[in-house]
Amino acid sequence: MLARRNARWGGFVAAIAVVAVCLFYLGTRFDWREPLRVVRDADLLALAGATFAVHFAYICVRTLRWQLVVRDRHPAATFGTLYWITAIVVSLAILTPGQIGETAKVELLKRRGLGGRLAGLGSFALERVLDILTIAGFGLIGLAFGTGLSDRYPQLPAVAAVLFVAGLVVLYALGHSRTGSSTDGWLAVLRSGTGTSAIKVRMLALTIASWCLIGLGWQISLRMVGIDVSLPAVCWLVSLITLSTLVSLMPGGIGLADVVTIQALLAMGASPTAAQAGALILRVYALIGIAFGLCHLLAWPLVPRALRGQES
Repeated sequence: MLARRNARWGGFVAAIAVVAVCLFYLGTRFDWREPLRVVRDADLLALAGATFAVHFAYICVRTLRWQLVVRDRHPAATFGTLYWITAIVVSLAILTPGQIGETAKVELLKRRGLGGRLAGLGSFALERVLDILTIAGFGLIGLAFGTGLSDRYPQLPAVAAVLFVAGLVVLYALGHSRTGSSTDGWLAVLRSGTGTSAIKVRMLALTIASWCLIGLGWQISLRMVGIDVSLPAVCWLVSLITLSTLVSLMPGGIGLADVVTIQALLAMGASPTAAQAGALILRVYALIGIAFGLCHLLAWPLVPRALRGQES
């Protein structure tokens, strides 16, 4: 218990140190007056409208993906119930370290009598593995076509390939049990929430579609500040920044994700001012997504119980 507590505090201190170093670097290395002016001059109202539309489509696709695996065991799970949970939890998960707050949907599902906690965690693990496979694949695509960063950092393709292979290994482990294992009892329950092979294939297709929607949202945001990036470059950028956000122990990857964004855009040929404006506009994009979740959270008490699901 003491060792676990010390490890938790050690991780917290390390995260604070990384944030402090990154913010110090950002504050001393760059002049932010011109990038702030570029963002202020952008059509933020149009950005908000486009982002809300893209984010709504993204949430719908994520809901459909979740519904596939939940309805495999609980046919009563409706799109409406899962949509409201997804819209709130997924949109606000960026406020938690490594977006771990997304696990809250497992508890919300359990309270509606749509599965046990362990099976729900199995479904969540499957979703996260499919996400890792997709962003690792995006990274490989982006590094192979159009970014040029693999010449500057030759280790990046190997990192993306390792993540991709690791995701495949975990995906295989979630679907296959070893006979005679002492942990077969709880593992069987965990795997029961991961669906059939056909369901996994359909979920993978929806996962790719959802991340393409994120790429579209980022592409729109960057163009608002004059950064015109190709689709492979956006794929790579989504992959790199998402991974840096996930490994960061701070909400939204604050500090680290911003440094990575600026350095990535610089490597893609953007000017320092444009790279800084790009980092800022992607933060605006994230804030609009959070606002989307807050709007659903505020509207939650007004939603009919038949639509949001009855708590058990």
